[in-house]
Amino acid sequence: LFESGAILIYLAEKTGQFMPQDSAGRYQTIQWLMFQMGGIGPMFGQLGFFTKFAGKDYDDKRPREHYAAESRRLLGVLDRQLADRTWIMGDAYTIADIATFPAVRNLIGFYGAGDLVGISDFPHVLRALDSFVARPAVVRGLDIPKRG
Repeated sequence: LFESGAILIYLAEKTGQFMPQDSAGRYQTIQWLMFQMGGIGPMFGQLGFFTKFAGKDYDDKRPREHYAAESRRLLGVLDRQLADRTWIMGDAYTIADIATFPAVRNLIGFYGAGDLVGISDFPHVLRALDSFVARPAVVRGLDIPKRG
């Protein structure tokens, strides 16, 4: 099995965790997972490439501007979804969150593009990101390999 979204669906179904049991909740979770797979993941990655790696080498800044604008749009959609919810699907932490928040973390941290996208304009995303990185399993995962 390959493709991270397919792997997350498989693991959720196999373990009975991180996926709502009702049909509507299940498909809405998959919808948000696809939002990450087809939007957030690729756009944040492209913006990161043109910001951290290739940006200084290209005179034409239009690609970076395009990816920054699209990343802002996607963050706006996500922020509105999180406005009255703890997690993307509500109170339950799902595979949509597992897929989405590492990309947000990388956009801000690894790629250093938080200011470029105006990340402070998305308070609900930042709140959920803080909750994500505080989860014990995420803390353990981020400590591989051991730090310090």
